[in-house]
Amino acid sequence: MIRVVKVGGSLFDLPDLGARLRRWLELQRPAHNVLLAGGGPLVEQIRAWHADEPIEDAAAHWMCVDLLTVTAHMLHAWMPEIPLVEDDCLLCQRVGEPGATIFGPAPWMRHSEPGLPGTWLPTNWETTSDSIAGRLAAALVADEFVLMKSALPRRRTSRELSALAAAGYVDPVLAQMAPELPATRLVDLRSVPPLEARVPRPGEGVS
Repeated sequence: MIRVVKVGGSLFDLPDLGARLRRWLELQRPAHNVLLAGGGPLVEQIRAWHADEPIEDAAAHWMCVDLLTVTAHMLHAWMPEIPLVEDDCLLCQRVGEPGATIFGPAPWMRHSEPGLPGTWLPTNWETTSDSIAGRLAAALVADEFVLMKSALPRRRTSRELSALAAAGYVDPVLAQMAPELPATRLVDLRSVPPLEARVPRPGEGVS
């Protein structure tokens, strides 16, 4: 079983993030967990610069993708027992065995992702680490996809990805790839204990 877990950058200010992640992982069904770190305040700084003096969209996109290497190394520093890899071929070898991997997606995004079938990730601000992680889950034919954030959607918001994108909770590209995604969960890791919600599959109705 393969589980792709996007660890939101908004969680990086938690002083015990590594410990919380370990506890959560211990409670899950056995799987190879692929952790992909979000951009957090590093990407927000690029957004701020872009607001002050616009940067060409593709240039900003690749700056943000490269910053996911930095946040992957940060996550690895907090969880040194989990190997960090940036080679997607090595990742494909590892997911066939129990354990976990922190994945730095920048090389994969540049060299492999554009040639994959399915929803292609545009090189603009519509693509965030949410859709990068979702694209990875589809590419690995993962059994489960988990979005870890600092809060769950508001109670009145539908849990369908299209509604979550309209509310700004996930990016619009992730909503487009909904039919390609495995079973998807939302996790509020900031809460103690973590709160969770299931995302309904397309056509299933509101959950």
